[in-house]
Amino acid sequence: QGRDALERMIPDEMADRKEELIEACITVGREMSWDMFRTEVELIPGVKRLFAAVGGRKIPMGVVTSTERSNIQRKLIPLARHGIKGALAAVIAIEDAPRRKPAADPLIVCADQLGVPPRTCLYAGDSHVDIRAGRAAGMLTVGVLSGLDDRETLEAESPTLILESVADLIPFFS
Repeated sequence: QGRDALERMIPDEMADRKEELIEACITVGREMSWDMFRTEVELIPGVKRLFAAVGGRKIPMGVVTSTERSNIQRKLIPLARHGIKGALAAVIAIEDAPRRKPAADPLIVCADQLGVPPRTCLYAGDSHVDIRAGRAAGMLTVGVLSGLDDRETLEAESPTLILESVADLIPFFS
């Protein structure tokens, strides 16, 4: 997606240098992204307490992301900085399953890695794609209003529950 956008942004007059410019933009973007995740990106409020509550109940946790495996480590930097990255028993990248969300495949791969049946899982996400994937996998689904989609969009997917924040999940595990 990013490469396609860069190709469209480079004027035709620079066509002979297009590939060189695209690679330079990608390199600079990656470097800036690493720096941002190291110093500026923070956890969503409540995540650290939620991890403590879920971990305290000995419930395995995983992340399913549409991020490529080569980019996951930088996205986990804030979790590492707060000492909670180790709480994740599974991290599923976009290429770890045959189909991507909204298909159930990556969530089922995650449940398998966690060693639990999908029907016993709770999947929280902030987009309609997350809710569709969770429902397709037979999981309890929680829409969280901390990201991509608004309440109306999430409600249209019929999640089990919609919460304002991941912090609102804490009482379920306390």
